[in-house]
Amino acid sequence: MKKPKLMISFFLMLGMTLAITPPAYSQVGTYIFHGAPGDQKILIVKAANNQSMEDLFGAGYVGIFENLFGVGSLQEGARKKSLVTAVNFSFDVWGQEGVKYTTDNWDWTLGEFGNTSDIVDFDVWSFYSPKNITWRTNLFWSKNTSIYNGALYFAQLPTPVDQYLEEITWAPKWQNLGNTVVHNAEAGDFIIDFPLFPPVIGIYLENCTETWTYDETYGAWIGYQIKDNETNIIYEFSIELPSTAAIPGFEIPILLSISVGITISLIYVIMKKKQLK
Repeated sequence: MKKPKLMISFFLMLGMTLAITPPAYSQVGTYIFHGAPGDQKILIVKAANNQSMEDLFGAGYVGIFENLFGVGSLQEGARKKSLVTAVNFSFDVWGQEGVKYTTDNWDWTLGEFGNTSDIVDFDVWSFYSPKNITWRTNLFWSKNTSIYNGALYFAQLPTPVDQYLEEITWAPKWQNLGNTVVHNAEAGDFIIDFPLFPPVIGIYLENCTETWTYDETYGAWIGYQIKDNETNIIYEFSIELPSTAAIPGFEIPILLSISVGITISLIYVIMKKKQLK
């Protein structure tokens, strides 16, 4: 059965990978976005060391990780598929120039994908100007940017990716290295920590390095990886390409489920403030 479209207008991020080269693009100023209806995306879990994940996140690691990346994301070989159904290259995002991608999505599975998607008409957004990402995270969270607190806006990056990432003001322990975003977490750090609400879903018990990798040609988010404090890869998913495809196309990141709860809370607070005026 299809799940209805979530009636939430921001902080949504969804994971996909591409099997074809996108024919459409749009440019505003320096940056170019790519993608077109019909683009099909597939992610595959390449590594999932559950014991090491428990060492890093604690006994509740399954709930923590599935809150971040979805149910089934801890199974090696699990795949997740998405299909772009519409792209609006001239979309107003909070009064700024942006892009909206509408997608249908299939949940993580070890089997074949069904004919019917699990989620339909799911929208994600991005800004043409990276400075708007920094401004938004400063406004809502009183902090500089991370992949987590800027979830929606990292749904798809334009090209050139490295230049776009360099213009963002990153939070401590976060940085971009070329077409990657690297988070050097330390033992005792909150996994997600925002000042307006308490959505702290856990604590890193050990040092680790998280890396998000983007395709340089199309801005596609093509991989996520965790290395433990001994630089062993303990978790990884990446784009799955058919044998006929040499270059991945445009990509939209995985939905951070925690962001949905944060969004609802924020909307509630804003509405309450308006009622009290």
